[in-house]
Amino acid sequence: MTPKELRALDGTVRPLIQQGQSPYMILANHPELGISVKTLYNYIDQNLLLTRNVDLKRKVKFKKRATHNKQILDKEIFIGRTYKDFKDSHADELDFWEMDTVLSANGSSKCILTFYFPAIELFWAHLMDRCSPGSVKAVFEHLQSVLGDAYEFSFLMPVILTDRGQEFGKPDDLEHGPDGTPRTSIFYCDPMRSNQKAGIENVHTMLRMILPKGTVFTNLTQWDVRKCVDHINNAPRKRLNGRTPYELAMKTIGPEILKKMQLRYIAPDQVTLSPKLLIH
Repeated sequence: MTPKELRALDGTVRPLIQQGQSPYMILANHPELGISVKTLYNYIDQNLLLTRNVDLKRKVKFKKRATHNKQILDKEIFIGRTYKDFKDSHADELDFWEMDTVLSANGSSKCILTFYFPAIELFWAHLMDRCSPGSVKAVFEHLQSVLGDAYEFSFLMPVILTDRGQEFGKPDDLEHGPDGTPRTSIFYCDPMRSNQKAGIENVHTMLRMILPKGTVFTNLTQWDVRKCVDHINNAPRKRLNGRTPYELAMKTIGPEILKKMQLRYIAPDQVTLSPKLLIH
């Protein structure tokens, strides 16, 4: 590649790297560049571009999140809801979602309730004022309300797999709507086995590129969370052959439900996975 061609390549790549996009994402959206991901990494390693390795956010190693300080103590809750039950009932063959929370640094009681649909890697999240069973229930009631009813909720999320954090300690409240109509089934991972819901752990890594460890959520709003969700859902995935979760969701879940969930399209070169996304 000539020096002129390298400058042109860098002109496309560098701004997107600074937005937190990975080389894979960039090349998935720009096949006209005509190089492989490995070649782009080699150019960066060899200092042929102004882009440097230090700019590559995905090369940064993130520490695994510490286990919840507060776990569910009532073991009867897990009867019929263990990970073994999840596998034995073949619930993992249904359109199951994974659920978790992302905590603020010390200084705020706010947290983010997160949902992840492994089949198409779709992400959805909602800000909560506190990490409690009541707050989780309120999000479920809100989601059912915007979807329409318990049947619509069940169509979208028939099965949910989560961990044993105390905020998920009232599964009956989550499994049934306000009038008692069943809407989902809750299952729990084994203790200390975050790998049993590895998909949501991976998407949290993307979220932490925007909200790094140490971020206090005091001034975070639901609008901010929605913005994070949209940019994550519009990032191409290798497992999806370069397609985005949003693109696949439009085909499988449909535009009407995505609109109700307030999920929207972001143009490829506008996708930003860095703290600058939330600079107002």
